[in-house]
Amino acid sequence: MLSVDRSLPLSLPAQIAAGMRELVASGQLAAGERVPSTRELAALLDVSRGSVVTAYDQLSSEGILLASQGAPTIVHPQLPRLSPPVPRPAPPSRRGAQRVISLKPTSGHAGTIRPAAWRRAWREAAAAPAQPVDKAGQPYLRGAVAEHLRLARGLRVDPENVLVTGGAREGLLLILMSLGRALRVGVEDPGHPGLRTIVPLAGHTPVTCPTDENGLVVEALPTDLDALLVTPSHLYPLGASMPAPRRHALLEWAARTDVVLIEDDFNSELRYRVSPQPTLAALSTEATVVSLGTFSTLLSRELNAGYVVADPATAVTLRATRELLGMPVSSVTQDAIAHLLDSGDVRRTTKRVHARLVVRREVLAGTVFPALRERGARIVHSDDSLGVDALVYFDDAAAKQAFEEQMRRGRLTCGYLGDGLLLGFGHLSEEDFAHAIAVLRPQP
Repeated sequence: MLSVDRSLPLSLPAQIAAGMRELVASGQLAAGERVPSTRELAALLDVSRGSVVTAYDQLSSEGILLASQGAPTIVHPQLPRLSPPVPRPAPPSRRGAQRVISLKPTSGHAGTIRPAAWRRAWREAAAAPAQPVDKAGQPYLRGAVAEHLRLARGLRVDPENVLVTGGAREGLLLILMSLGRALRVGVEDPGHPGLRTIVPLAGHTPVTCPTDENGLVVEALPTDLDALLVTPSHLYPLGASMPAPRRHALLEWAARTDVVLIEDDFNSELRYRVSPQPTLAALSTEATVVSLGTFSTLLSRELNAGYVVADPATAVTLRATRELLGMPVSSVTQDAIAHLLDSGDVRRTTKRVHARLVVRREVLAGTVFPALRERGARIVHSDDSLGVDALVYFDDAAAKQAFEEQMRRGRLTCGYLGDGLLLGFGHLSEEDFAHAIAVLRPQP
């Protein structure tokens, strides 16, 4: 009833714990029922006993399992009786399946860390001796993040001012909870929809702030904000970068108005035409800047892990909040991420992704974009960014409708921004990219 898959980016302990939770939730394991010993389950799954011990410890801390010295481990007898599981529909057959491929631009890129590197990192993490848990993040990972930021972003930061989070969303929630209640938080308009939805969820008021091709319009910013969420290294939707004069104007405004800048620094390492500009925190000592980072872009889109970088005073407040919330990412996962950062796998992967994006940009420029222009489309894309996202406008409504129908027949969808169609190709797998090109290039 339980299995693991070593090709997945999820650690073996996390897979075992998730499988046991599902067995209990579905009623296949009842309250009070004995579960295999750690040795028995390790032998059944062909994994190390340490992986099972880690999973059982996690489940015991959650109150799902009950372990007593000298007695077998059981499903906690005080768990409420669950209703019978709802039958799941059979998954569709892969043969003839009509999967729809989304071209909506998103963070993360296909083909990040290779499975072999992941497996090596998980093995090393599982074999490492247990260490005391730091709720702000294990010291070895915070040190690895600080070194990564120095090499990739030119930001020198004390590891004590780095906090590990359960992804960018959890990181933003941590920041907002630390700042106080009933905040007015500025968000870019237009801006990436991912993080801005967290603001009202946390009980704060989002305030839309106008942008142009260079990012936030500083002169038009409201004067009554408490914080401002900004993405200077990847302006929505095409990934352009906020130029240096605009960055300095924004920092001067924040220092003058005492507004906390929350910098979402996603995708900055994957720019290939120019080097990433320094973070806002690296440019100012006067403004309060808290930086959000995520591992999903560089390592895996399925990995919910990230970090927050703050100045020493803000880091103290963030640590106090994190202490109350607990540890967001398992120590084994943190150890595996640290191994990937320290081993150079992340830097090598970044170079491979750069090369892949260069090829995709050339393919798009030679096939898809000319075909769209022949149909009367205007194409907007950023020359200094990844170059694989485009905003497409059709002046003729019939031509736009025909193109959308072509995508629908080819099982493609896209994003929308006003009257424009958002087409992104960086996140696609090689198979999906080839399919999209076949659908969109000129027909013979």
